[in-house]
Amino acid sequence: MKNKNVTIYDIAKEANVSPATVSRVLTGNARVRPETMKKIVAIIEKHQFRPNELARSLLYKKSKMLGFILPDITSPFFSTLVLKSESYALKNGYSSFVCNSMNSREMESKYLQTLLEKQVDGIVFLGGRINNVAPPKEQIEELKQVIKRVPVVLVNGSLPDLDAPIIRSDEGDGVKQLVQLAIQKGHTKIGFLGGTIGVTSYELKLAAFEEEMKKVGLPFNKEWIIPDSFSIASGEIVIEKLIQTKEMPTAILCANDYVAMGAINQLQKHGYEVPTDISVLGFDDMYISQYFPPGITTISQNYERLGQTAIEVLLNMIEGKEVERETIIPTTLIHRHSCL
Repeated sequence: MKNKNVTIYDIAKEANVSPATVSRVLTGNARVRPETMKKIVAIIEKHQFRPNELARSLLYKKSKMLGFILPDITSPFFSTLVLKSESYALKNGYSSFVCNSMNSREMESKYLQTLLEKQVDGIVFLGGRINNVAPPKEQIEELKQVIKRVPVVLVNGSLPDLDAPIIRSDEGDGVKQLVQLAIQKGHTKIGFLGGTIGVTSYELKLAAFEEEMKKVGLPFNKEWIIPDSFSIASGEIVIEKLIQTKEMPTAILCANDYVAMGAINQLQKHGYEVPTDISVLGFDDMYISQYFPPGITTISQNYERLGQTAIEVLLNMIEGKEVERETIIPTTLIHRHSCL
């Protein structure tokens, strides 16, 4: 059990050293003998000791830096969210390191260590391992060790047995809003296209889609459930597969706006008009979605509120305040011309 009452003085007493020596270990000061450092680190790990804000201010100055780890800076979802988060952090006196792991778990690990070495005051973690339905145990353990040293907030993801707050948009409710809109427009044959199996964002959306379809008594046709990935090319691929089915749906929900764009392109190549022949609905409300003909009906993840909340929670953790285990940000339906 983690002892929340353990102080730097308790660590020093158990290690039979001065509090100043423990301080040097915590701040990475090299002026500590290796054997002494090893003994102090073992005691710190045993008690899962993390100095509170008062202790931090006594031991060392804050860096006033935050770290962001994300899988793909070219993704409008991640880039927009980081932009909103970084802007709010700056207003609160914090600069940011933005670490693009390029969908590499190895790079994620390197960046985690880099941010610790830079002594950032907190980390916002997006995508990557926290969006993996079955992440390797070593990835979970690695992040656990990081959390012992610095506050971490997870955005739109989670890991088993991880003591870190989660800030997430209500993606499931967003899918249900799209289904309800399609039904209001008279659609009863609805498909779900794109997304990557094993990624939580896809699995969550698909589960919400199936639940809502069954709730309103509409057929959940597995031929119209075609995963692939989250790219524009993926949208084109899934449409090629969809038109091979016995019957086409009259409306399709896409895993994100990129998939919707690829789907619209490919449908038009086959002579379908959107939305006259088939309605296409996206997700994420990427900036370009309003301009991509005919204007994509989608779900806004409320980036500004999502990013601001993530930073607010992280700063509260840095200040040693209690925070909620999970905060859910509502999504908003954006009705444009791709759904008729």
